[in-house]
Amino acid sequence: MPQPSDNPPLALWAIRNQDTPIPADERRDIANRLREVLGDYYVHLPQKVGSMAINPVRELELLADDADAYFSSHAFFRRLLSIFTSLRDRHTTVRMPAPWNQMIAFLPFVLESCYEDQRRKLIVTKLINAPDDPHFNIGVEITHWNGVPIRTFIENFSWQTNGSNPWARIALALRALTLRPMAYAQPPDEDWVTLTFIDGTGAQRNATFQWQVVIAPSAPAGGAGAQGGVAEGATAGGAPLLGLDAGTDVINQGLQALFSRPLRARSQVLGLTAADTGLRVDELQGATQAAPGIRPSILTLPSGESYGVLRIFSFHTNNIRAFVENMANILAQMPQSGLIVDVRANPGGTIPAGEALLRLLTDKPVSFSRNTFLATPATRKLSGGAEFFHRWKRSLDMVLETGQMFSQGFQLVEDAHWQGLEGSYTGPVVAIIDALSYSTTDYFAAGFEDNKIGKIIGLDPTTGAGGANVWSLDQIDRFAQAAGASPMPPLAAGVEANIAVRRALRVGDNDGLPLEGLGARPDFLHLTTRRDIVSGNQDLLLRAADVLKNSG
Repeated sequence: MPQPSDNPPLALWAIRNQDTPIPADERRDIANRLREVLGDYYVHLPQKVGSMAINPVRELELLADDADAYFSSHAFFRRLLSIFTSLRDRHTTVRMPAPWNQMIAFLPFVLESCYEDQRRKLIVTKLINAPDDPHFNIGVEITHWNGVPIRTFIENFSWQTNGSNPWARIALALRALTLRPMAYAQPPDEDWVTLTFIDGTGAQRNATFQWQVVIAPSAPAGGAGAQGGVAEGATAGGAPLLGLDAGTDVINQGLQALFSRPLRARSQVLGLTAADTGLRVDELQGATQAAPGIRPSILTLPSGESYGVLRIFSFHTNNIRAFVENMANILAQMPQSGLIVDVRANPGGTIPAGEALLRLLTDKPVSFSRNTFLATPATRKLSGGAEFFHRWKRSLDMVLETGQMFSQGFQLVEDAHWQGLEGSYTGPVVAIIDALSYSTTDYFAAGFEDNKIGKIIGLDPTTGAGGANVWSLDQIDRFAQAAGASPMPPLAAGVEANIAVRRALRVGDNDGLPLEGLGARPDFLHLTTRRDIVSGNQDLLLRAADVLKNSG
């Protein structure tokens, strides 16, 4: 995503009426093709129909039947997006055509929540530019959104997200309040927002902000892809191994681009500094080769005790072994007194990279998640194509005899990904998660829990609960052709879609449970403080250090 200075933002109201004219027969084809793909390959379809009380295949059939009744293509896509949103699956998504797939709508500030006096508050933590209202500043508390109490607004808005549980829905709603990738989400209903806030003096005031849109000339690397909806990700013998929430990935990159140059130091605005707790966090020396999605550092307490902090923003890599070796090198430089692995808001990446990291954090054997296909004629045929699907072929060939709904399950990580690096870290480990930890990060957190590698601290009661390997329509088509199927023409107007094709099953005490919809659970809940959101997660780090002290 380009910096805002590279592409001056546009007002949302000025472009809202843009449309992508698509004839009714092409709309009908889009709906019918997606209906077929869901029925043939969508591994969570039985679970979603039962747990969400929905029938997306029937809804797409009705959408196809009504394709000529929509007054605009945009209205058609709103309905299409709502059907996919009802799946509550951040893997299985439709990506809008141009120009919407290049647009990100935003307000010029970021809101984050914290708890004070047992009450959850919404605080302004970042600004792009100095606001016209001198009272609207970093640190003010938002109480109303267009006259609606902010708690009520967030609860209502959360149902427009695709979070699979209440905590994921709320977390996604908070993230999307002020930044929405229009490739994956409907644009805001309003052209401007009037906020009611409490300023530093305790006075209640109002301020109005227009929704703006920045246009990216190309999709961000590692997120939405020009050809397949999501990046191809690493492969093993050609097998797609990606587990990624592309929408959150775009939001993460958008936040970094839009707010990469803070208006001013947040600690100065709120009177909070690192000296408040005496913590010191220093970048790990000699770790300059760390991947862009990894930030290693050393936490030093006022008492002089030191702990390693491994912040992982993404598990995306095209070379799993190199990623794991890099992690082993970083872990060797960490204090062995304790390690904090922080995967908050990590949307995922390459599944074996996340799972192989588990083997580095313990010298004990690790059981990895098992992955299954939905047992359909289409997946049965698929298993007879590329060699890497042959492990699943026998059980898919026997579905008429067994009556099973799913294939047997097999792990995606290979011994070669981690062999020789096991037990790279020997000290106690604690992981930090939240409801934005998704996909490959769900695999990691679930494996961390199931293999009892250490304690887990959660900002929410579960991770995002996305347990699947996601493929683009282009990938599905390639593998189907390799198995003898006829080529599928691309969807009209450049519409793209991603489908969860292989689902993850837990191990250990949770053996056989699906990861989708359930997620991993923490041992301890941490209520985020104001100091956490404005001054480097100080209270969260103190909590993690305390858990490490009491480990074992």
